[in-house]
Amino acid sequence: MESNTPLVIAGAKYATRQDAVDAYNVIWGARHQGALDHTDIAILTKDANGELQMERHDSAGKHLAWGGALIGAALVIVAPPVGVAVAAASTGAIAGVGGLVGHFWRNIPKAQLNELSDLLQSGESGVVVVAVNHKGVDIAPLLGKALESKVIETDAGDLDAVFSKALADAQTNRSKAASAAH
Repeated sequence: MESNTPLVIAGAKYATRQDAVDAYNVIWGARHQGALDHTDIAILTKDANGELQMERHDSAGKHLAWGGALIGAALVIVAPPVGVAVAAASTGAIAGVGGLVGHFWRNIPKAQLNELSDLLQSGESGVVVVAVNHKGVDIAPLLGKALESKVIETDAGDLDAVFSKALADAQTNRSKAASAAH
């Protein structure tokens, strides 16, 4: 990804699980109609204990080095317990997800991340979207029936470089640790 490429992290809370599923289907449908590319999306719902769980997710960027890792990185920041589980199961290596988390953390104002986190925690069901090469005006209308939503725009930067550097650093650290152990 080039510098100055827009990146959107959006979240919305819904009155019902079905409303969140409907929004997920609209957003994923827009991707299939060619309106969105490089988009990751997840539905979050609260379990019987009131804890957010990821019900389902999908990624249009699976063919990219960082594809599928974007949603895990976003969730680590705005819904940490869910995000850590997603990151651990991500198609990308956990180190790469960590690199993306750091990138988001450095480039998005903490107050905005906290607002999105609070929004997701306050609902029974929600949707989180990460879209590269799109603006908030592209995503916000797709969050229909939301009780409340938050759309954050930032610069994607060079996601390939961020992801690759995190993987390389992790490999270097593993090699150093292995050498020190012998």
